[in-house]
Amino acid sequence: MGHYLDVKHDTGIAYGDGFAQGDAVCGSVMKLVGDDLFAVADDPVEPAFGILFRDVKSGDMPTIYTGGGVYETDNFTGTIQAGERLKVHATNHNLTNGAQSGDVIVAQAISMSGGVLKFKLLV
Repeated sequence: MGHYLDVKHDTGIAYGDGFAQGDAVCGSVMKLVGDDLFAVADDPVEPAFGILFRDVKSGDMPTIYTGGGVYETDNFTGTIQAGERLKVHATNHNLTNGAQSGDVIVAQAISMSGGVLKFKLLV
């Protein structure tokens, strides 16, 4: 079963121009790596571009939400509490807690229920 990302309220911009460098799964945090070229974010201290709406294959055009909004996903790592600031997980490329000084804050947790994270996107 794949992951999902559900748009809840006040969506940001669904950016769908450019190409994916490498495969990525829904809910992955994405970064800009070239002119309209995106890859999964793999370093919590590097700027993130947004969050991937659905799975994408390398070379395909991704749909990435950026610029805010409220979303739900089952693609996250860790035990997250409401209000926590979230960063990119360096291995799983999704949202995680445990932000440290210097980490780019990607989102803020709103709630956790039944394995689903509701969050506000900050990038």
